[in-house]
Amino acid sequence: MGLTAVADTMELLRRKNVALTERDREFAARFAFRTDDRELMEKLVGELLDEESDRDAVYRKYRALTGPARTGMAGKAESLLVSLEMYRALGERAVEELDGLLSACGIPAPRDEARGTDTAGRRDRPGKRQACK
Repeated sequence: MGLTAVADTMELLRRKNVALTERDREFAARFAFRTDDRELMEKLVGELLDEESDRDAVYRKYRALTGPARTGMAGKAESLLVSLEMYRALGERAVEELDGLLSACGIPAPRDEARGTDTAGRRDRPGKRQACK
């Protein structure tokens, strides 16, 4: 079990340019967290991508491999950890896309600066606004 498996799963989905529903992504991330099995994860993604597959049957099949869902505080903690890792991975992807867009427009923006939350400071800098051509 681990967050590394969730990060690997999100990266796998990104590399394959997989279009899954939010529910499917969350299920895949939780499955990865609980099993830490890359081969099974890839099989799960393949089944989720199959348009003819019955989603509920796929969910039942892979839930059986992880055992019963955790309840109480353990379940909430697991859910929180998985969600945080999923959104961290999405944030990283957004920063990469923003960096690519700014670079294409000729605007230098170090990644560390793009990750910061001080947007007011960046907005008020003179001479930094340029039209993207």
